[in-house]
Amino acid sequence: MTTTDEAAASGPADAAASEEAKPTREAVALPSDRLWTVHQAAAFLGRSVSWVYKAAERGELPRARGFGWGLRFVPRDLHAYARGESASQTAELRLRRSGDR
Repeated sequence: MTTTDEAAASGPADAAASEEAKPTREAVALPSDRLWTVHQAAAFLGRSVSWVYKAAERGELPRARGFGWGLRFVPRDLHAYARGESASQTAELRLRRSGDR
């Protein structure tokens, strides 16, 4: 029996099972001109929504503060986090930029 015959003999059920094992993520829009939601941050970081909530609570993720409508993230800060820059480095850069104006 050839490999093609074996695949045909195993049937579509095996093919469907292997496709089900692969996690799929739906596309999420990531605008750079506004704050990101938890779902958008999770999509950008490739993590679960629950991980994002927990990391933000632990202070590991930079998050927007002073807003009463839920957890939001500044895209620039998350890009810096993904590059491995600390929140203090990001805040320092932001202060320098605002001083240049």
